[in-house]
Amino acid sequence: MAIASALTGIRVVDFSHVYQGPVGTQLLADYGADVIKVERPDAGDWSRRWGPFVHGVSLPYAGLNRNKRSFAVNVKSPRGQEAIRALLATADVVVHNFRSGVMEKLGLGYAALAARHPRLIYASSGGWGDHGPSADRARGGHDLMARAEAGWFTQPDPAKPPFPAGISADYPAGLMLMQGILMALLARHRTGQGQCVTTDLLSVAFHAHSWEGPAAMNAGRVTEVSGVSANESIVDKSFATQDGYLEISPVFSDNAVRDISVAIGLGDLSLQPRFATHARQKENGRELNALLAVRFREKTTAAWMADLEPKGVFCAKVNTLEEAIDDAQLNANGMVIELEHGRAGKIRLPGTPVRLHGTPPVPRACAPELGEHTIEILRELGYDDAALAELKQEGAIG
Repeated sequence: MAIASALTGIRVVDFSHVYQGPVGTQLLADYGADVIKVERPDAGDWSRRWGPFVHGVSLPYAGLNRNKRSFAVNVKSPRGQEAIRALLATADVVVHNFRSGVMEKLGLGYAALAARHPRLIYASSGGWGDHGPSADRARGGHDLMARAEAGWFTQPDPAKPPFPAGISADYPAGLMLMQGILMALLARHRTGQGQCVTTDLLSVAFHAHSWEGPAAMNAGRVTEVSGVSANESIVDKSFATQDGYLEISPVFSDNAVRDISVAIGLGDLSLQPRFATHARQKENGRELNALLAVRFREKTTAAWMADLEPKGVFCAKVNTLEEAIDDAQLNANGMVIELEHGRAGKIRLPGTPVRLHGTPPVPRACAPELGEHTIEILRELGYDDAALAELKQEGAIG
């Protein structure tokens, strides 16, 4: 007998598109929620047109929309809106990532829907927030814009312009929105009431500074720098080896220079006056890292890992994405899965990173074709053949 998934019985009506939004609703779908993806009949989600492709199937779209059902409807047509209202009457959650005001113009804003469906969870993630100068003017938002204004561009060479660091803000924003939805569902279980859940790219990107942010926010009050923060600012993050690159994590030590230099056979460099204190190590950091770099080139990455790990020096092979796909640990974690697509055949995709062992995620189906489930969903809502024909004739569905 099949084990019920954690979110079996939860229906999510998902207006979200591209990356932010779909990444979160896919995880809800992986855990059994009935995620109904509302799309434009003529084009669908923008990402359907963004490659690379396999036999016309967008791989980015496939990577973000498995286990969902596609409901292609013209939400601007009267009959299309009627179908949407019928669908929303069955929903537990509504999700979108449109600019402020878009859903309100369609009569699908939070206030309008909450008045009719008080148990509804209404979740949205935009570019900037609920209020404030950027939000109030309905400014368009994008990953790089958020990272730029949240302090995620870096400029290692002052002679060159800064460039973006970190991962796309869309990814954590989608995950944060998913967490908000789950918390709201728990609150509804207790209170019987739905609520509005919001997040945004800018806030999530800024929140990702939670480790180093407090130091910057209290810069005038810092009295000392030591420990992990000092070690990490001294030793380079990676070194070239005979056959690739080795990442070094100088953590859990009050003297990482000592630990690393002894482990790689250079003796305790921290005994030398030029490297004797954190301040001196930082002052002479270029010289220090040059000495380490020469030594690391003498062996392969695997050989260094075999040497360093038993000595307590944290390290890792620097993989390309292609190498990570074949990584034994990632595969053991179920992070590379394979699904069958009707047009594209077998497609390998990233798996689900959260594992509930009692109610495991189930990769049931590849991302749907545009409108693949429109008729199926309308029949579930009570539409008969005559009503379906009228919707088709009026252009409400494709």
